[in-house]
Amino acid sequence: MSNPTTNLQPARQRQRDDLPRFGIGHVSMTGADIDLMADFYEEIGMRLVVNTGRMVILELRGGTHIVIGTGPAGVATLDLIVDDIDGTRAILEAAGADPSLIQRGNPHDRFVATDPEGNTLHVNSNHAIGPV
Repeated sequence: MSNPTTNLQPARQRQRDDLPRFGIGHVSMTGADIDLMADFYEEIGMRLVVNTGRMVILELRGGTHIVIGTGPAGVATLDLIVDDIDGTRAILEAAGADPSLIQRGNPHDRFVATDPEGNTLHVNSNHAIGPV
């Protein structure tokens, strides 16, 4: 049986278009009103997968799911990436998320907003180095 560590290559030696091995499958958070949370996240561009009444699952690009269960509000922080930082800020402003001004800089532009229950959303321009 081969040792998997002998097959590892430094990132700089891999081709730029290789997909990373790992992705985030699920991010869990809680909310006092999961229907409100589902509506908000769907309005800003996430895909509703299921709302069971006790739990909501929303999908982000890349297949990551946010799982929202019933519980305390305002205790989560999400760090999100987007291709259109200006357009996304406008969408969040229209949704009542009170976004900060965009800070421009290296390696990405960014702003902070909040969802209806006070969870913090860090929104960053995409700086991936290949397909994700």
